[in-house]
Amino acid sequence: MIRKKHLMTSIISLAFLAVLTVGCNTAQTPTTPTPPAAQPTGVTKIAYVGDDTCKQCHPTKLDNVPHTQHYQAFKPISDFPLDKPLGSITVFDSVNTEKPTSTTIDLSKAKIYGVQMNDYIIAEVPAAAGFKEKLYRIAALKKTNDKWQVQPAKQADVDKDGKPDWTAESFSSCAKCHAPGINNASPNYGLSCESCHGPGGTHASATDKKGTMSLETASTSCLGCHKSDPIKDAQGNFTTDNHHGTRDYFASKHAQSSQVNGCLTCHNPHKANASGALLRADKPADICVTCHAGKNLDPDTIMWKNPSDPYGHITRDHSFGAIKYPDLGDDPATKPTEIKNPTVIDLVKKSLPELAK
Repeated sequence: MIRKKHLMTSIISLAFLAVLTVGCNTAQTPTTPTPPAAQPTGVTKIAYVGDDTCKQCHPTKLDNVPHTQHYQAFKPISDFPLDKPLGSITVFDSVNTEKPTSTTIDLSKAKIYGVQMNDYIIAEVPAAAGFKEKLYRIAALKKTNDKWQVQPAKQADVDKDGKPDWTAESFSSCAKCHAPGINNASPNYGLSCESCHGPGGTHASATDKKGTMSLETASTSCLGCHKSDPIKDAQGNFTTDNHHGTRDYFASKHAQSSQVNGCLTCHNPHKANASGALLRADKPADICVTCHAGKNLDPDTIMWKNPSDPYGHITRDHSFGAIKYPDLGDDPATKPTEIKNPTVIDLVKKSLPELAK
């Protein structure tokens, strides 16, 4: 489980590093994006070429990207000065719930891919260890003054000897959004241009580069990770999807409007504003008036913050007033946020029939 200190407070964007097309008169991207189709057997797979290749033609965008919160999602461990050299640790496989399984790993020799959210060290566990997965959140980092200390990712008494054990936590569900480059064999493990625009091998080698990158892939990539729709818990209750930071956008008029260019109407995925948010203006209200001329819209009143977010995220609700926190019927003392109000539940079922099954 991602711990509460993993605040994604600045990630109030709904976009990855997507295209800069923006306006109020283009087609709305689907609320639930369709993953890119698998390439047919026998077709040469398009290569991922990495940000250095993109930068040759797009230097300004690449100069800005490291200052965005997306860049913080996954960084090389070399960015973190340690208080002492990496050494050996003994960890238990938290994924293996059938029997205690442990191994000793020398982190100075291990394959370390990087650090997730300035916190988890992501490393490869040797196949001989018998762990259920290949990559794990093998350890955590804690900053003290100007140095970082290696600590357990999580602890539990796995072997039931009365002492806390250092556990290696699963990375499989995190990798898709935090480090898509690992599975794509990209030169960049974390979020990169190609995480949203798709593999650039063909684009980079084309003489006429116009139209060689997939705009559809870029425009749907935001909601691929910043999921808006509610989810169901084990008991079948609807809950707001707090983890991904864009809750309840499905309920907004923006989501159904053909006059909104999806996330990119308000968000600039390539550059942060003065407060570090990926917004097209320093003041959110200034974005509203570009389409709602003459109206004094206050984001603080139409985008509520979730007081019972289990991860501590403060990203605003994106239903823009279609759903208000009191309307959910939730108990603020509980986590996560249940949707108990019959009217809101009916809205979920009508808007998201697949979720209602």
